[in-house]
Amino acid sequence: MAAATSSPSKRRTDGGEEPSEHRADFISDLPDEVLGTIVSLLPTKDGSRTQALSRRWRPIWLSAPLNLEADRGFSEQVVSKILSSHLGPARRIFLTRIRRLPCRYQTDDDGRTNGWLTPRDLANLQELELVLRFDCRRNSLPPSVFRLAPALRVASFGLCRLPPNLAVDFPHLKQLTLHMVTFTQETLSAVLYGCPALESLLLDQNAGVARVCVSSPTLRSIGFCALWYKGVVAGTVNVQEMVIEDAPCLERLLQLNPDYGPKTIRVIWAPKLKILGSLSKGTLQLHLRTTVFQKMIAVSLTTRMRTVKVLVLDDFSHGLDQALDFLKCFPCLERLYVTLELCRKMDNVRKYGSPDYPTECLELHLKKVALKVYYGEGPEVDFARFFILNAKVLEKMEFGLVGGHDDKWWHNKYRKLQVEYRASRDARIEFKRFSTDASRDNKKLTHDLSLADPFDISFLDGYVTI
Repeated sequence: MAAATSSPSKRRTDGGEEPSEHRADFISDLPDEVLGTIVSLLPTKDGSRTQALSRRWRPIWLSAPLNLEADRGFSEQVVSKILSSHLGPARRIFLTRIRRLPCRYQTDDDGRTNGWLTPRDLANLQELELVLRFDCRRNSLPPSVFRLAPALRVASFGLCRLPPNLAVDFPHLKQLTLHMVTFTQETLSAVLYGCPALESLLLDQNAGVARVCVSSPTLRSIGFCALWYKGVVAGTVNVQEMVIEDAPCLERLLQLNPDYGPKTIRVIWAPKLKILGSLSKGTLQLHLRTTVFQKMIAVSLTTRMRTVKVLVLDDFSHGLDQALDFLKCFPCLERLYVTLELCRKMDNVRKYGSPDYPTECLELHLKKVALKVYYGEGPEVDFARFFILNAKVLEKMEFGLVGGHDDKWWHNKYRKLQVEYRASRDARIEFKRFSTDASRDNKKLTHDLSLADPFDISFLDGYVTI
């Protein structure tokens, strides 16, 4: 760190300069509290190296809030030494791709032996991420990780097992991610019970139980990614069924790789559910209270969910009759996103301009429709045209195009869709061309509760407006 110009009080009166080793620098003149904040924002290795700058800096890093970010380049011994020697509060601990957690033990006032993490580590911790090496996925996290952490807000655990007889005490945790974790229903229930303020939960490629049941009075968002191959650990089972038993505040149920399941989704009680998707043929059965869809086809429509405003259908190859069944199930739907089946086959697409009887969301609510993997041929055109001709409050319809289109196609694109006869005169039609694979991590949609519609941008990410 370069020295700044010395202050007037440090200059020699004969006009000469003090030797460089006697010069003061402006940064070192800052109060310890400010220096500690600066050091705490540095990467772990850089923060520890500040001790070599001068004697003035040596105690700063040891007492500053600790942001420990260690990957497989850090040995367990180094991590343990940092945590043991650091006198300041631990604020963020990210340990990724490590073989095992450091073995640290201390005896508390009652004579009990405490493993890693210690109560002092957890006292001020706000963010925690523990991800083991892939070849260590059989290892269980030590129970001490789940002791009282009164300030913890964000936690993520990966490539490990949850220990049996688990007791969790995270009273203010808001976001939780379990990535390739092996657990039982009992341990998952213990986690949810020990997080009474939890708002968003991402279950990402986990194993160990065939049926996952979720009950939480506070959860607002659940994201789920199924495994696309056999169990994380040989002999374990993959999740086949997701059950939302009791989630009175749940607003989002996000299936983030729908082609791989789960095979069954049951929503028993989620009276505030607003966003549902992506639904796909990978889900063989969808139960919404007493309404049942099998392979995306309605077999019972006895329950209407008026709270649902956003619906995403993935690899949809069924006809308009099946799409209208979803609209009947969600009569107040405002936004519909559909990924069309690559084979471009749609069965039983209606060719006429209006349904047999009015559909409420088409009459009063549906404002946006987005289609992607759209070639603009045959049944796809009929499918799209139906919404243009019947959605009376439609504000925007987007088409994510793939494949080449000649001048004739472009000249006739509006005529085929009969845009001049659209039911909503204010509806805007936008065509977007596929440009590049999206780099957006859709898993982050689970935790970003600031987005009223998480699919508004992400659905056509990778497409550019023509």
